[in-house]
Amino acid sequence: MPLPSFIQPDSMPLREALRGLRFLLRRGGETLADTISVDALPKPASEIASVVMTEVGGIVRSVDTVASSAAKKILGGQENPTAALDDLIHHDAAEAEFAQAIYVALSAVLRRFGTTSFFVSEMSARATFAAWRRETGEADPEQRAAELTLRLLDARVVRGVSVDKAQLAPTGALDGAAVFAVLLWLQSSRSDAENEAALDAAADIALAKADEIARALAARRLDSLAALYRKYVDHV
Repeated sequence: MPLPSFIQPDSMPLREALRGLRFLLRRGGETLADTISVDALPKPASEIASVVMTEVGGIVRSVDTVASSAAKKILGGQENPTAALDDLIHHDAAEAEFAQAIYVALSAVLRRFGTTSFFVSEMSARATFAAWRRETGEADPEQRAAELTLRLLDARVVRGVSVDKAQLAPTGALDGAAVFAVLLWLQSSRSDAENEAALDAAADIALAKADEIARALAARRLDSLAALYRKYVDHV
């Protein structure tokens, strides 16, 4: 009698929850830790608070380790780098692969933009890509990428962006510019070794054109977004 097959549990929701915890800790918990002295709390509150903060700190470090490992796989020229967007559509595990790539690439781009805090939803990216993959028509690649851009922003794949006051582009423009940069990168022709440099180039282009991208997004002009992708993809 054959052994029963077991479905592997979906680890993405857990990763999302832990990243949300990390985001909240960094956004508010660190300020709380700097403001309130645990030693000043009465027992047993001080002992409980110390344990909680230590455990949460360990969870955050663990999530950072996983994220760093994923980044090396996707951007480090590994054996299976992230495929181009048009090729990725046909992969068996396209949704999961896209979501992980989006998480890593958006995080890298937002850091390059000088953001001080942000949250990227891998779950929203996966669900959005799955719906787009089912429904995308026979339009040209840049037009499909433009539609995916709008869907990702509508799904709030990027949330809670904070920027340094010296940043050139406003926060709202950075969300759209970051998604544009990643999808521009995914459409580019790049070798394994060029993955990270290509993403940097796409980020620089998107930041330089942030206002133009923001106007196209605000007007929901797919043709304008597609034209921008078509114009700049060969520069990545």
